[in-house]
Amino acid sequence: MNKSPCLILTALFAFILFSCSEEETHSKAHNPIQELQFEVYDSLMVEVLEEVVLLDYQDEVDQYLLKERRGNNVLLVDGKGKLIKEVELIGEGPNQIQFALEGRFLGKGRFIFKEISETMDFHVFDLDFKKIERIKGPAEGFGAGIFISFFRQTFTPWEEDGGLQILGEEVNSYNPGEMDTDKVGADFYSQVKTGFMYDSNLDSVTRLGLYPPSWEPRKANRWIGQSFPYLTFDTKRKKAAVLPPIGNQLFLYDLEENSLINEKAVTLTHPDRNEEIPDVQRENFLYPSFSDVKNFGEYQLAIFYTAIPVDIYTEFRSKGENYHQDPEWRKALTKYRNPRYIIVKGDQQIGILNKLPVEGNVNLGLADGTLIVKAADGEVERDYNLFYKIRLVEE
Repeated sequence: MNKSPCLILTALFAFILFSCSEEETHSKAHNPIQELQFEVYDSLMVEVLEEVVLLDYQDEVDQYLLKERRGNNVLLVDGKGKLIKEVELIGEGPNQIQFALEGRFLGKGRFIFKEISETMDFHVFDLDFKKIERIKGPAEGFGAGIFISFFRQTFTPWEEDGGLQILGEEVNSYNPGEMDTDKVGADFYSQVKTGFMYDSNLDSVTRLGLYPPSWEPRKANRWIGQSFPYLTFDTKRKKAAVLPPIGNQLFLYDLEENSLINEKAVTLTHPDRNEEIPDVQRENFLYPSFSDVKNFGEYQLAIFYTAIPVDIYTEFRSKGENYHQDPEWRKALTKYRNPRYIIVKGDQQIGILNKLPVEGNVNLGLADGTLIVKAADGEVERDYNLFYKIRLVEE
């Protein structure tokens, strides 16, 4: 029996389409360093005198939570940047916190802030910024130190089964006096747990190890310093991403019953990160360490800064111990320490970004795939409170 010519042509056409689709998918999967394009599609100007940074966004009410970068106030603004409320949060009063840099929305009716203290407690406020609850934090003191960043959050809160859940990282979650790195060496990575999960329904904190067994330094039993991993969490998909600053791996997990499971390691690569992991005694700026990881929609953004060439560092170092105060040194930092970005989707790297479409710092990632960039200082008055919304241009 002869097949219909029409049927044969249809089958051939379908095969060609399938083959092209297979080839395109295969090509994308094997081109992790393709330069991706991002575009600016909107902006937000916050008309206040003090410089502010974004803490969080609540899409259900289209509001932003901000904090003065150097002041004591937190602000609530609408989607257009109009000020709704300004409150002096930092202080000694009953509805204040002695020192806090991080804060998030908690549902539509509450806020939660992390206090910088020996235990890193959490404070819950209502919509009028009246304190409702204080939750003991996971820290054991300031043994590891205080690491300040104005453009990232170390915890993610959400409501589930009528209770409060908090997943986060805390570098001071162990007692350094009981963990002598000179003695334990690389065993530090299997013993120290710098992640935590707070569950108000159980009134408990679960400690989580954030140094994955397949992370190269731990796998090789090689001590390369504390290298505290960064953690970000997608509350809708219940997926976490963990990024150690040293190395070239991003780790993806599912959150289930207060545990991080189903570990997947994504190899990260960039032309400016082809260096071997250096000796532990290195200067940080001689290695392109990761500085943050953010979720934006179904993507993760891994951020690192390029390294200063060794010969440039050696030249300044030869001038003496106070080379950091040399104005030329600050110019060298500006010239050589530049941000670079690696984009991950699913369980693979899909491309890189060498320069943002606007000058500034990535401040926040949103569930709709938006990245919010805080504009760099400019000549226009109050440009320091201008935020750009950018998104990936998908083919």
